[in-house]
Amino acid sequence: MTAAAANAARSSSPPLSVCALIPAYNEAESIADVVAGVRPHVARVLVVDDGSDDGTAEASERAGAECLRLCSNQGKGRAIRAGLARVLDAGYTHVLFMDGDGQHRPEDVPALIACAITTGADLVIGARPFDRARMPASRHFSNTVGSRIASWLVGSRIEDSQSGFRLARVSRLRRLRLSARRYEIEMELLIKLCLDGGTIAHAPVAMVYAGGLARSKMNPVRDTVRICLWSLAYRFLGR
Repeated sequence: MTAAAANAARSSSPPLSVCALIPAYNEAESIADVVAGVRPHVARVLVVDDGSDDGTAEASERAGAECLRLCSNQGKGRAIRAGLARVLDAGYTHVLFMDGDGQHRPEDVPALIACAITTGADLVIGARPFDRARMPASRHFSNTVGSRIASWLVGSRIEDSQSGFRLARVSRLRRLRLSARRYEIEMELLIKLCLDGGTIAHAPVAMVYAGGLARSKMNPVRDTVRICLWSLAYRFLGR
């Protein structure tokens, strides 16, 4: 197919139907703003409350989201998998992944959707600029190392492997067998999607460190090591 024909096919295709999937643990202070901000851009917002005890579920529902409540804190990977089980067969073309702590700006959602439409990619990653002057050293290290490892593992350049701000095609997600329990879920999804022949694109998004990152629950050393080890298992051991 020529480039012109591909562009014509994309322009004639139906618009995307997007469900936002937001895992959240004790994010009552920020979740309502996130939900309210993303609702105009998507068909549905599903918050997976990962055992919060601060009113996260109630705040998300008041803001207009559907909330799936887990009985205990099980980890980001399990929360995302629970959400996917709820939405993959609900008729949407894409799932938008984003965090509930304010690190991902709802106003950047249209950029991810536009990138998916123009490129036809199966996974669009919201790529942040890694500005060392504005980024905590531990975060710069974990994101830089993770992205280099991801690029090596999948054989193509990955700009922001740990970005949880992503838009994925549902038909491709259905093909993946995910098992991650914690923060390694981003790398598992990325690696397995690429091994399955999926395509990747990047959309630039803002780097937000006020508020959300200060409360980040990720340990930059422990969790980076865990992510790297699991990434090797996903790539070479078929885990």
